[in-house]
Amino acid sequence: MKDPRPFYSEFAWAYDLLIDRPVQKECAAIAAWLVERGVVPGSTLVDSGCGTGRYAIELSRRGYRVRGIDRSADLIEEAMRCAGTRSPQLSFEVGDILTLPRSNDDGVICRGVLNDVIEEDDRQSAFAAFARVLRTGGVLILDVREWEATAERKDREPLFRKRVDTDRGRLTFMSVTELDPPTRRLLVRETHTLEADGRERSWDYEFVMRRSGRDGSSGRGCAAVVSCDTPASRHTTQSRRDTQRTPLN
Repeated sequence: MKDPRPFYSEFAWAYDLLIDRPVQKECAAIAAWLVERGVVPGSTLVDSGCGTGRYAIELSRRGYRVRGIDRSADLIEEAMRCAGTRSPQLSFEVGDILTLPRSNDDGVICRGVLNDVIEEDDRQSAFAAFARVLRTGGVLILDVREWEATAERKDREPLFRKRVDTDRGRLTFMSVTELDPPTRRLLVRETHTLEADGRERSWDYEFVMRRSGRDGSSGRGCAAVVSCDTPASRHTTQSRRDTQRTPLN
């Protein structure tokens, strides 16, 4: 399916160029959390909202069997291009993380996704989907950004701008964020501008993101690790045996 946000469609190919992440370092932490809870290399993982697949690819390199799912066909195409013929332990598919079918996987990773899920009913659907996917005793690793630190940072630096030279031309990305404190939402305006062959074209998009309240674990946000010890028919948030929250960098 075609995602309306240019970052996830027309410019899926440029996402990793514009948004840097320490993927190897973060996946080392994810793998350590999994191993601590008995989900060792060789186990099956679902990367829910996998984007360009960089986390799925790295976790596959570390020995996990990973299935990446994203609603954007363009991001999935980019993920498959990046993966190449890397491994039969790695696959990608287009799908909606709110309606994942029942399976029996050892772990679910949901990295950098839930802030885009605005409505509470949709968030509940996401957690219900994670419960359907996980086996009893499986592990859910997710992250969220909390409101207070995000508001402080965006109030100070509302503009993000980055320019990269690519084989398709010079690409400039600009994002401007406005705060809506009563709803703890961010109003975001993005512009991609591509200069090539003496021409300049721009794509604009506006959307809303939601941040969570401070939980005391971090000034920036946190990653939560949840072990589920009841059958998947029960809601994930009601079946927590072990929860760990770790500050995000």
